[in-house]
Amino acid sequence: MMNTIEPTKSHVDMINEWPSLAEFAEDIGVSYGTAKAMRRRGSVPSEYWVVMVSKAAEREIAGVTFAALAEAVAKQPEAAE
Repeated sequence: MMNTIEPTKSHVDMINEWPSLAEFAEDIGVSYGTAKAMRRRGSVPSEYWVVMVSKAAEREIAGVTFAALAEAVAKQPEAAE
């Protein structure tokens, strides 16, 4: 029997779950410009993961977990090289 696994969300997908980029920035404690750069790069540095997972849980945003963040990094093309 095959397991049904949800497709991997990218860091951008997870950031976009917030009501706005400004709210994401405020929640993780960075400036709007820094949050915008994270979204543009498609990567949230690991030092923000703890607060990101915590704030996502507070907001009842599903799918933002340590495992999902790590899996998104592992699935990036440059990580495979």
